[in-house]
Amino acid sequence: MKDKCLPPSLDVGQGFRTHVGTVRSVNEDAVLYPKGGLLKERTLVDRLWAVADGMGGHRGGRVASRLACRGLRTFIEKSTASDEKDPVRNMGRRLTDTLLRVDRLVRQKAAARPWLAHMGTTLSCLLLADGHSIIAHVGDSRIYRWRRGHLTCLTTDHTFVQEMIFEGEVDPAKAHLHPLRHLLTNVVGTQEPLCHVEERIDRIRAGDRFLLCTDGLTNVLDTASLSAVMASDKDAGGIAEDLVAAALERNTRDNVTALVVQLLEREENR
Repeated sequence: MKDKCLPPSLDVGQGFRTHVGTVRSVNEDAVLYPKGGLLKERTLVDRLWAVADGMGGHRGGRVASRLACRGLRTFIEKSTASDEKDPVRNMGRRLTDTLLRVDRLVRQKAAARPWLAHMGTTLSCLLLADGHSIIAHVGDSRIYRWRRGHLTCLTTDHTFVQEMIFEGEVDPAKAHLHPLRHLLTNVVGTQEPLCHVEERIDRIRAGDRFLLCTDGLTNVLDTASLSAVMASDKDAGGIAEDLVAAALERNTRDNVTALVVQLLEREENR
Protein backbone atom coordinates (compact mmCIF):
# COMPACT_ATOMS: atom_id res chain seq x y z
CA MET A 1 0.00 0.00 0.00
CA LYS A 2 1.37 3.37 -1.02
CA ASP A 3 1.07 6.68 0.81
CA LYS A 4 2.50 10.16 0.49
CA CYS A 5 4.75 9.65 3.53
CA LEU A 6 6.90 12.76 3.97
CA PRO A 7 7.03 16.19 2.34
CA PRO A 8 9.62 16.04 -0.48
CA SER A 9 11.97 18.39 1.39
CA LEU A 10 12.39 16.00 4.34
CA ASP A 11 14.44 12.88 4.92
CA VAL A 12 14.59 10.51 7.89
CA GLY A 13 17.38 9.33 10.16
CA GLN A 14 16.96 6.53 12.67
CA GLY A 15 18.92 4.65 15.31
CA PHE A 16 18.28 2.53 18.38
CA ARG A 17 20.08 1.00 21.32
CA THR A 18 18.88 -1.58 23.83
CA HIS A 19 20.47 -3.12 26.92
CA VAL A 20 19.41 -5.77 29.40
CA GLY A 21 20.05 -3.43 32.35
CA THR A 22 22.13 -3.93 35.46
CA VAL A 23 20.25 -6.78 37.17
CA ARG A 24 18.13 -8.55 34.54
CA SER A 25 19.32 -11.67 32.72
CA VAL A 26 16.90 -11.46 29.77
CA ASN A 27 15.99 -8.47 27.61
CA GLU A 28 12.20 -8.42 27.21
CA ASP A 29 12.18 -5.21 25.13
CA ALA A 30 11.64 -5.36 21.37
CA VAL A 31 11.71 -2.78 18.56
CA LEU A 32 10.29 -2.39 15.06
CA TYR A 33 11.95 -0.10 12.52
CA PRO A 34 12.21 0.14 8.72
CA LYS A 35 14.92 -2.03 7.24
CA GLY A 36 16.62 -2.06 3.85
CA GLY A 37 16.74 1.69 3.21
CA LEU A 38 14.23 4.29 4.34
CA LEU A 39 13.37 5.81 0.99
CA LYS A 40 13.33 2.77 -1.30
CA GLU A 41 9.66 1.87 -0.77
CA ARG A 42 7.09 4.40 0.33
CA THR A 43 4.69 2.01 2.06
CA LEU A 44 3.18 2.32 5.51
CA VAL A 45 5.50 -0.23 7.06
CA ASP A 46 8.50 1.73 5.74
CA ARG A 47 7.45 4.65 7.93
CA LEU A 48 6.56 2.70 11.06
CA TRP A 49 8.52 2.50 14.33
CA ALA A 50 7.57 0.83 17.61
CA VAL A 51 8.88 -0.23 21.01
CA ALA A 52 7.44 -2.99 23.19
CA ASP A 53 8.24 -3.93 26.79
CA GLY A 54 7.17 -7.48 27.59
CA MET A 55 5.92 -8.88 30.87
CA GLY A 56 4.85 -12.22 32.26
CA GLY A 57 8.12 -13.85 33.26
CA HIS A 58 11.35 -14.10 31.31
CA ARG A 59 9.97 -16.44 28.66
CA GLY A 60 6.54 -14.85 28.36
CA GLY A 61 7.65 -11.22 28.27
CA ARG A 62 10.25 -11.84 25.59
CA VAL A 63 7.76 -13.78 23.46
CA ALA A 64 5.02 -11.17 23.88
CA SER A 65 7.10 -8.14 22.89
CA ARG A 66 8.63 -9.80 19.83
CA LEU A 67 5.32 -11.29 18.74
CA ALA A 68 3.69 -7.86 19.04
CA CYS A 69 6.32 -6.21 16.83
CA ARG A 70 6.18 -8.96 14.21
CA GLY A 71 2.40 -8.92 14.22
CA LEU A 72 2.35 -5.15 13.91
CA ARG A 73 4.48 -5.31 10.76
CA THR A 74 2.43 -8.12 9.24
CA PHE A 75 -0.98 -6.62 9.93
CA ILE A 76 -0.09 -3.09 8.78
CA GLU A 77 1.26 -4.49 5.50
CA LYS A 78 -2.07 -6.23 4.91
CA SER A 79 -4.29 -3.33 5.96
CA THR A 80 -6.49 -1.69 3.34
CA ALA A 81 -7.89 1.82 3.00
CA SER A 82 -11.54 2.51 3.77
CA ASP A 83 -11.88 6.29 3.46
CA GLU A 84 -9.36 8.15 1.34
CA LYS A 85 -11.27 11.44 1.78
CA ASP A 86 -9.40 11.85 5.09
CA PRO A 87 -6.20 9.79 4.60
CA VAL A 88 -4.46 10.82 7.82
CA ARG A 89 -7.42 9.98 10.04
CA ASN A 90 -7.90 6.80 8.05
CA MET A 91 -4.31 5.74 8.66
CA GLY A 92 -4.75 6.51 12.35
CA ARG A 93 -7.77 4.23 12.48
CA ARG A 94 -5.86 1.54 10.62
CA LEU A 95 -3.00 1.75 13.08
CA THR A 96 -5.39 1.54 16.04
CA ASP A 97 -7.20 -1.42 14.49
CA THR A 98 -3.84 -3.07 13.94
CA LEU A 99 -2.99 -2.84 17.65
CA LEU A 100 -6.32 -4.47 18.47
CA ARG A 101 -5.45 -7.30 16.09
CA VAL A 102 -2.02 -7.63 17.68
CA ASP A 103 -3.70 -7.91 21.08
CA ARG A 104 -5.83 -10.81 19.82
CA LEU A 105 -2.75 -12.47 18.34
CA VAL A 106 -0.85 -12.32 21.64
CA ARG A 107 -3.81 -13.62 23.63
CA GLN A 108 -4.39 -16.48 21.19
CA LYS A 109 -0.74 -17.51 21.40
CA ALA A 110 -0.92 -17.44 25.21
CA ALA A 111 -4.12 -19.49 25.29
CA ALA A 112 -2.47 -22.22 23.22
CA ARG A 113 0.57 -22.47 25.52
CA PRO A 114 -0.11 -22.67 29.28
CA TRP A 115 3.42 -21.51 30.18
CA LEU A 116 2.67 -18.22 28.38
CA ALA A 117 -0.77 -17.71 29.94
CA HIS A 118 -0.12 -14.32 31.55
CA MET A 119 2.22 -12.78 29.00
CA GLY A 120 1.62 -9.25 27.79
CA THR A 121 3.45 -6.20 26.52
CA THR A 122 3.35 -2.47 26.15
CA LEU A 123 3.28 -1.24 22.55
CA SER A 124 4.00 2.34 21.43
CA CYS A 125 3.94 3.05 17.68
CA LEU A 126 4.92 6.00 15.49
CA LEU A 127 3.80 6.26 11.86
CA LEU A 128 4.95 9.12 9.60
CA ALA A 129 2.56 9.71 6.73
CA ASP A 130 1.21 12.58 4.62
CA GLY A 131 3.11 15.22 6.60
CA HIS A 132 1.90 13.99 9.99
CA SER A 133 3.03 11.89 12.92
CA ILE A 134 0.45 9.29 13.92
CA ILE A 135 0.81 7.63 17.32
CA ALA A 136 -0.96 4.55 18.71
CA HIS A 137 -0.04 3.62 22.26
CA VAL A 138 -0.78 1.08 24.99
CA GLY A 139 1.04 0.77 28.33
CA ASP A 140 3.82 2.79 29.97
CA SER A 141 6.49 2.93 27.31
CA ARG A 142 6.62 6.49 25.95
CA ILE A 143 6.99 8.59 22.81
CA TYR A 144 8.56 12.04 23.05
CA ARG A 145 9.02 14.79 20.46
CA TRP A 146 11.94 17.19 20.62
CA ARG A 147 11.16 20.37 18.67
CA ARG A 148 12.98 23.71 18.73
CA GLY A 149 14.59 23.08 22.09
CA HIS A 150 11.51 21.68 23.84
CA LEU A 151 10.78 18.06 24.75
CA THR A 152 7.11 17.00 24.84
CA CYS A 153 5.76 13.65 25.94
CA LEU A 154 3.14 12.65 23.35
CA THR A 155 1.76 9.65 25.26
CA THR A 156 0.13 9.01 28.62
CA ASP A 157 1.25 6.25 30.97
CA HIS A 158 -1.51 3.67 31.32
CA THR A 159 -0.80 2.97 34.98
CA PHE A 160 -2.68 2.96 38.26
CA VAL A 161 -0.44 5.74 39.56
CA GLN A 162 -1.13 7.94 36.53
CA GLU A 163 -4.85 7.62 37.21
CA MET A 164 -4.16 8.68 40.80
CA ILE A 165 -2.27 11.71 39.45
CA PHE A 166 -5.30 12.64 37.33
CA GLU A 167 -7.46 12.41 40.47
CA GLY A 168 -5.06 14.61 42.42
CA GLU A 169 -4.14 11.81 44.81
CA VAL A 170 -0.44 11.60 43.90
CA ASP A 171 2.11 14.38 43.38
CA PRO A 172 3.52 13.97 39.82
CA ALA A 173 6.99 14.86 41.13
CA LYS A 174 6.87 11.86 43.48
CA ALA A 175 5.14 9.38 41.18
CA HIS A 176 8.41 7.62 40.30
CA LEU A 177 8.72 6.61 43.98
CA HIS A 178 5.22 5.19 44.38
CA PRO A 179 5.17 1.44 45.19
CA LEU A 180 2.43 0.84 42.58
CA ARG A 181 4.10 2.80 39.78
CA HIS A 182 4.58 -0.32 37.63
CA LEU A 183 0.98 -1.53 37.87
CA LEU A 184 -0.45 -1.21 34.35
CA THR A 185 -4.11 -0.53 33.61
CA ASN A 186 -3.89 -1.15 29.85
CA VAL A 187 -1.74 -3.74 28.12
CA VAL A 188 -1.48 -5.78 24.92
CA GLY A 189 -2.10 -9.42 25.67
CA THR A 190 -2.71 -11.02 29.10
CA GLN A 191 -6.14 -12.60 29.45
CA GLU A 192 -8.41 -9.56 29.03
CA PRO A 193 -9.18 -8.08 25.59
CA LEU A 194 -7.66 -4.67 24.95
CA CYS A 195 -10.36 -2.04 25.36
CA HIS A 196 -8.53 1.19 24.56
CA VAL A 197 -5.74 2.37 22.24
CA GLU A 198 -4.49 5.91 22.75
CA GLU A 199 -4.18 7.78 19.45
CA ARG A 200 -2.62 11.13 18.58
CA ILE A 201 -2.00 12.95 15.28
CA ASP A 202 0.24 16.00 14.79
CA ARG A 203 1.85 17.81 11.89
CA ILE A 204 5.58 17.23 11.49
CA ARG A 205 8.30 19.82 10.93
CA ALA A 206 11.88 19.75 9.71
CA GLY A 207 14.14 19.24 12.72
CA ASP A 208 11.66 17.18 14.73
CA ARG A 209 13.17 14.34 16.71
CA PHE A 210 11.10 11.51 18.16
CA LEU A 211 12.13 9.23 21.01
CA LEU A 212 10.37 5.91 21.55
CA CYS A 213 11.54 4.32 24.80
CA THR A 214 10.76 1.78 27.48
CA ASP A 215 10.45 2.62 31.16
CA GLY A 216 13.97 1.42 31.88
CA LEU A 217 14.97 4.81 30.48
CA THR A 218 12.31 7.08 31.95
CA ASN A 219 12.50 5.52 35.43
CA VAL A 220 16.00 6.97 35.87
CA LEU A 221 16.16 9.99 33.51
CA ASP A 222 13.90 12.98 34.07
CA THR A 223 12.64 15.31 31.35
CA ALA A 224 15.57 17.71 31.69
CA SER A 225 18.08 14.88 31.32
CA LEU A 226 16.29 13.44 28.29
CA SER A 227 16.05 16.87 26.67
CA ALA A 228 19.75 17.56 27.13
CA VAL A 229 20.67 14.40 25.22
CA MET A 230 18.00 14.89 22.56
CA ALA A 231 19.44 18.36 21.87
CA SER A 232 22.78 16.83 20.86
CA ASP A 233 24.19 17.46 17.38
CA LYS A 234 24.84 13.71 16.98
CA ASP A 235 22.91 11.53 14.57
CA ALA A 236 19.99 9.36 15.69
CA GLY A 237 22.19 6.38 16.51
CA GLY A 238 24.55 8.49 18.61
CA ILE A 239 21.67 10.03 20.54
CA ALA A 240 20.13 6.62 21.25
CA GLU A 241 23.49 5.32 22.42
CA ASP A 242 23.99 8.28 24.75
CA LEU A 243 20.51 7.88 26.24
CA VAL A 244 21.04 4.23 27.08
CA ALA A 245 24.53 4.96 28.42
CA ALA A 246 23.08 7.68 30.69
CA ALA A 247 20.47 5.23 32.03
CA LEU A 248 23.16 2.64 32.75
CA GLU A 249 25.26 5.25 34.56
CA ARG A 250 22.26 5.79 36.81
CA ASN A 251 22.10 2.04 37.43
CA THR A 252 18.79 1.33 35.69
CA ARG A 253 17.64 -2.07 36.89
CA ASP A 254 15.19 -2.69 34.07
CA ASN A 255 15.76 -3.43 30.40
CA VAL A 256 16.33 -0.12 28.63
CA THR A 257 15.60 0.75 24.99
CA ALA A 258 15.81 4.04 23.07
CA LEU A 259 14.67 4.36 19.44
CA VAL A 260 15.31 7.79 17.87
CA VAL A 261 13.78 9.11 14.64
CA GLN A 262 14.99 12.41 13.12
CA LEU A 263 13.32 14.48 10.42
CA LEU A 264 16.10 16.00 8.37
CA GLU A 265 15.96 18.69 5.71
CA ARG A 266 17.48 17.36 2.51
CA GLU A 267 20.78 18.95 1.56
CA GLU A 268 19.52 20.25 -1.78
CA ASN A 269 16.83 22.24 0.08
CA ARG A 270 19.16 23.88 2.61
